Amino acid sequence: MLDSGFEHNLHIFVNSVEFIAKVIDLAKLTPDNVKVVCSTSGENSENNQRKLGKDYPIGQPSDPVKKINFYTSTCFEGCDLYDENGVTFIVSDGNKSHTLLDISTLFTQICGRLRDSKYKGEIIHVYSTTKYSRDVTLDEFVASTKKVLAEAVSYADEINKLSETTRIKTLSKIKYINEQYVRIEDNRLVVDKNLANMDIVNFKICRHIYRTYVNLTNELQRNGYTITRHSFSDIMEKIEGKANARVTFKDLFDEYHRLKTTRPFFSLDNHEELCVRIALKYPLVRQAYDELGTAKVQALKYHVGNIRRELTKQVRLPSEYKIVKMIDTVFPKQMFIPKSKAKSELQRIYDDLGIQQTAKAADLAK
Repeated sequence: MLDSGFEHNLHIFVNSVEFIAKVIDLAKLTPDNVKVVCSTSGENSENNQRKLGKDYPIGQPSDPVKKINFYTSTCFEGCDLYDENGVTFIVSDGNKSHTLLDISTLFTQICGRLRDSKYKGEIIHVYSTTKYSRDVTLDEFVASTKKVLAEAVSYADEINKLSETTRIKTLSKIKYINEQYVRIEDNRLVVDKNLANMDIVNFKICRHIYRTYVNLTNELQRNGYTITRHSFSDIMEKIEGKANARVTFKDLFDEYHRLKTTRPFFSLDNHEELCVRIALKYPLVRQAYDELGTAKVQALKYHVGNIRRELTKQVRLPSEYKIVKMIDTVFPKQMFIPKSKAKSELQRIYDDLGIQQTAKAADLAK
């Protein structure tokens, strides 16, 4: 991203300081091009700063935008960000359950954080599948949910027992309640047991959200999102998924042209690499693109026979060789050909090659 020259600034929402620190290290990001906004309250502040390192001070949402901006849950709700060139990324790490966001609540809240961006209509969700989605039983999930609920009740009781003055002051300093099933209401903590019950009832469905692309897509669409997949194209999936997949030359050529002429802002696939894979399996596609160009192929209506004839015409070889090559592509093998058809096809070849000669059936015997 830093070397691309794109105008975009990345605003990456991921609820894990450890994850952010790892990305900074692996990508070799410098303090000049990265901003990190995370919790600065109590012990969290010291722990978070230790994970990031002293050279990466914890920032505020209002600090100047940098090329790469990270935000943890402290900014998921009620935080307005302003960046005309900002693009929102939401990262869900399947190995860290606290980064998996409910689509209908926190995910939707994050989508509204960038207020004035030209790209605020597009959210890029990067995720990995969960390990536990195949292994956790319903009984285990129920037991875990009840434990979390009991901890939430205990936490809320302790806070609510504070004097009113102390309680109001304490809650005013908490920007985001990171306790499941707990919310602030009238300066008190309220535990919503119904949410816990809903989690249990919907477990069978919810545990699959981050298991596959299809399941995640269905959940996003159910909540009103339109999905664009930045990954293999449908054409690539067809030709690489099945050895006998039927794909038209037009579809292949158009996809090759798209990959050659577009520069995606974000894609997990290298377009040039995909072009090479198409060319290896369908060399005529690359030859037509390189030697004839898109406009000429379209003018030929993607007709493979006509494209081969046109390619042959452009070869710098004797006319006799070109005639033989074009006959080979036009005339059917091991089949009777009426004399009149043979003459008309041969005349067409002469005309295409600019040979001022009247075709005769006898020419085929030469």
